[in-house]
Amino acid sequence: MNKGPKLQRISKHVWILPFNSPKDRPNLGYILGGEKALAVDAGHSSSHVEDFYNAIRSEDLPLPELTVITHWHWDHTFGMYAVHGETLARPETSDKLAQIKAEMDADPDKAVRFLSSDPSIRREYAGGVPLKVVPADKIVTVDQSIDLGGVSVELIKSESPHTDDSLLVYVPDDHVLFVGDAQLGEYPSWRMDWDKLTALAGKVRGLNADVVIDGHWKPYTKEQFLAEIG
Repeated sequence: MNKGPKLQRISKHVWILPFNSPKDRPNLGYILGGEKALAVDAGHSSSHVEDFYNAIRSEDLPLPELTVITHWHWDHTFGMYAVHGETLARPETSDKLAQIKAEMDADPDKAVRFLSSDPSIRREYAGGVPLKVVPADKIVTVDQSIDLGGVSVELIKSESPHTDDSLLVYVPDDHVLFVGDAQLGEYPSWRMDWDKLTALAGKVRGLNADVVIDGHWKPYTKEQFLAEIG
């Protein structure tokens, strides 16, 4: 029996593994079609992935064959090497991860500094959880739709004040939208680019979503999310 975190069902085809603030773990999405499943984000570490997959197995659901990355930040990507199937990301995302990998390979102290840089990271990697950074398997250069078998998933590039590589994941059949951390300010200063936030709001407003799922909070209604970001 899985005693770890459980999946939360959002709609007919969509679940999430809810966020965990002490470890800075974001919501991970799971979308099930008639032929295959797709995950949204790869999590903070292989331990996060393991908890996610145990939760999936406990519901007798298949593991995702595809994992889409919303942006490059470590809590959404450092589990990529441990996922089942292929990872997909924007070129900016994959390039940033390749850069981080090269820097850590060249200077092992950089990895040591990362592991001690924040209490949430220390909690996530306690007990010797491996740290391994990899780029994406496939690159998303243009907006595209993926057919999971009777369920489509749209990958949509968007402006974001948080990073320059935001990728929205939209499930039109279920009216569910994943935005990652797109509405937040730039890390680590949290400076807000209001023009980019306005562009993001316009993108969200133009989609027929009922539920918006960001990285580190409970699911919003579309109206709640748009009110939150002004």
